Amino acid sequence: MNNWRYAGIEYDDVANGIGLGAVFFTQGCPHQCPECQNPQTWSKDGGIKFTDSVLDQLMQYYYDIQYASRLTLSGGDPLANPELTYRIIFKFKTIFPQKAVWLYTGYKFEDFAFNVPATQNEALIQKIVRLCNVIVDGKFEIDKRDITLQFMGSSNQRIIDVQKSLKSNQTVLWNDMNGGNT
Repeated sequence: MNNWRYAGIEYDDVANGIGLGAVFFTQGCPHQCPECQNPQTWSKDGGIKFTDSVLDQLMQYYYDIQYASRLTLSGGDPLANPELTYRIIFKFKTIFPQKAVWLYTGYKFEDFAFNVPATQNEALIQKIVRLCNVIVDGKFEIDKRDITLQFMGSSNQRIIDVQKSLKSNQTVLWNDMNGGNT
């Protein structure tokens, strides 16, 4: 039995990616950025116990709201709990392959996307990356806070086109304001 926990789900979101979608907030974050907007997600022991019915409810949202175009994983840090994150994204992309996955992480993209995995967790994170369309990377830095940035909180963060990055084996910034499902 798993001990997975999550912080919550926000439906009908338009702020954490292009188009309408849901945001799944993971529980647990090793970064603990000063002035974080979600400090209640830091503890891996906080939040709500994850069950299969939670995943079923999340998928049902996309059956019911067919024009919802993306799923966003935020946190916490989704990569701090790769088993749960992979399970959610894998099921979502299996059922809805045409819909986009956005993922927010405090880690730097180059540190996990292109390396040869040395551990089981690193291999799982690379599987997660391959299923994502867009990753917003970098810790929130209060001294670089910029409320004019779309989909980011501070200027050190980047919006990455994952599929183009993997094809070119280098980080490619995302600039598709028309859909995000590259």
